[in-house]
Amino acid sequence: MGMHPIIVDDTCPICEETYPHFMLQRCSRCGRLYCKNCTVLNDLGEVLCLNCARRMVTPRFRPKSKYAPLSIYLARRAVYSSQVTLKFSKIEEIIGDVLPYSAYHSKSWWSNVRNRSPSEAWMTVGWRVESVNLEREEVTFKKEPASKDSSTKKTRRRRTSKKAFRELVHKKFGRRRAKKGLSKTKIAILQARLKNLERASVLPRSYRGLKPRSAYEKRLYKPGEKPK
Repeated sequence: MGMHPIIVDDTCPICEETYPHFMLQRCSRCGRLYCKNCTVLNDLGEVLCLNCARRMVTPRFRPKSKYAPLSIYLARRAVYSSQVTLKFSKIEEIIGDVLPYSAYHSKSWWSNVRNRSPSEAWMTVGWRVESVNLEREEVTFKKEPASKDSSTKKTRRRRTSKKAFRELVHKKFGRRRAKKGLSKTKIAILQARLKNLERASVLPRSYRGLKPRSAYEKRLYKPGEKPK
């Protein structure tokens, strides 16, 4: 009995689908195996997974403003509550720096005015200062309600079924391995070979070791008559 080949299956780390090992491609950056749906080619023709490609086009966030960490904190806090009271010391802990002198002695520093580095930190993420208590050194932020005009209906993205996803990978792989049509150059070469074969079939056969007769000998000795 003949030996049957053993096909080893691997799982794509991104889509978590299982494919034969020969249908996966290795990322040139992280070195892991991915299916063709989860890989792209860079400008040099190298294979990149979608995770590495995303990291290349969207580098890590580096805050430019001193108060950018406060924006991140309030944006995350909006998921759980619409109002939060923070001590000045807590804000200094969040931003990793001390607040200026005016923040402790003037309420105008906490005003909701655009084009100011401190106020932009909470206004850009949809918060505003509700009240400030300089004696207790605390400030209360409140989440602004979303306007009806700016709110859009959230559409749920339809997830592609796993079966359709796998069929797409097999279709791409089969298309790559499918035989391409003959080019015009190959067709012309084949036609020339056929004509050469036709011409060779018309000419008399030359046997090995026998020299073919010349045209003079053919005229001198006719096949139907005996030589005189």
